[in-house]
Amino acid sequence: MGTAVWALIAFILIVLIWAIFTKRNIGEAMILGFIITLIFSGSRAFDLFLPSLMRGLTHSVVFASLAFIFMAQLINYTGLIGRIIQILNSLIGRLPGGAAYVNTFGSALFALVAGSGSGIAATTGSITIPWMERSGWKKEHAASIVAGNSGFGSIIPPNSTMFIMLGFAPVAASVGESDLFLALYIAGLYALIHRLVVVYIMTKKYNIQPVHPDLIQPLAKSFSEGWSSLIIFMGIIIPLIINFGPLAKWFSAQESLGAPVMDSISFIVWVPVFMILFTLLVGRNHLPKGKKEWTTFFEKTAPSYYVIGPVLIFTFATSAVLNEIGLTEQLQTLMTSFALPKWLMVAIVGIVITLVATPLATSATIATIGLASFGALTAVGVDPLLAVVTIMMFGATEGSTPTSGPIYVATGMAKVGAEKTYVPLLLFYTIPLMIISWLIGMGIIPIPI
Repeated sequence: MGTAVWALIAFILIVLIWAIFTKRNIGEAMILGFIITLIFSGSRAFDLFLPSLMRGLTHSVVFASLAFIFMAQLINYTGLIGRIIQILNSLIGRLPGGAAYVNTFGSALFALVAGSGSGIAATTGSITIPWMERSGWKKEHAASIVAGNSGFGSIIPPNSTMFIMLGFAPVAASVGESDLFLALYIAGLYALIHRLVVVYIMTKKYNIQPVHPDLIQPLAKSFSEGWSSLIIFMGIIIPLIINFGPLAKWFSAQESLGAPVMDSISFIVWVPVFMILFTLLVGRNHLPKGKKEWTTFFEKTAPSYYVIGPVLIFTFATSAVLNEIGLTEQLQTLMTSFALPKWLMVAIVGIVITLVATPLATSATIATIGLASFGALTAVGVDPLLAVVTIMMFGATEGSTPTSGPIYVATGMAKVGAEKTYVPLLLFYTIPLMIISWLIGMGIIPIPI
């Protein structure tokens, strides 16, 4: 094996050991991993240090990810997601098992504006778990549904996992940002269908009732009170219209604009910018008032940046070092030397990602083994775009594997032991999602590429 492969192995081991055994901030592990990687570069370490670090500090993905965190905090503070859930409840709450359907759709929608699994579980679960329990759901099943649905945060873009994957130089060179967004929306649709089927099966099996009528507002009332909250999704729609379809082609054809200008527009930067603007507009009456309230807001939300900021910066910096010392070529040579069939390699990658995601968060898992997984899949003929989608789908099992954060968030709200959710989560969420991810990697379930 080449030096770069050994550097990657050392990086993975350092991050895993630091995160699992010391129980400290994963961002610290990424900094240490970056230093270890530089050591493997030998005499080039000093020459690579500053350029690699600057790549991490100035990468547009870092800005976009931090902007999304700020946006999610604003949406949560202003209560916009709660109004959206009330509208969903008016629409589908009267169905048998309606509260679980509301949580499923609400989790998918909230994933569009906040990629945190624990954040999705906390936000949607705080409203829908009491509804589910009153409808006849057992506590462990209500918590399982909320935790299982939190996996949307690692599939539906934008999210930190996607940003981390785009930060790897080999991925950025072969996968377009806009193409990945579109592919992940399709993958997210498959994940949504799977979760709706789960709710349907469990509703029939346990004879679950609709949401209690006292908890359902008339649609006219919930819509009149919360329709404006739907405007925040224009922050995604406008960049999509600009970057895809006839309007994008028209812009590219204009002499004053043209393809170079359109290509310079970063989709992942403009989405959070637009969404922040719409959130400020729609939620203006519920924003912090005065210097004191804004200071309190930033003090409470600051810890959210402590982890993802260093993770992203040093993921990109480490990726730059590994790329400079030849990781892509060495990894592909190593993977092809095993001569494993495609179906087996996709399965192995999925099992490894799922196992690693059990003690680690999805973002930390992808930061640790995402590049190696990408190299393994592309080496056996998986399309680069399809490889990224497959990796992220496998990583989305985080919310349904034992010891993951969203499980403890959900079971805490439901006041039930986490161990009671392990079997239903594995049977209804983890295993089916692994199968769906494998089918996507094999090209059996279609993803536009």
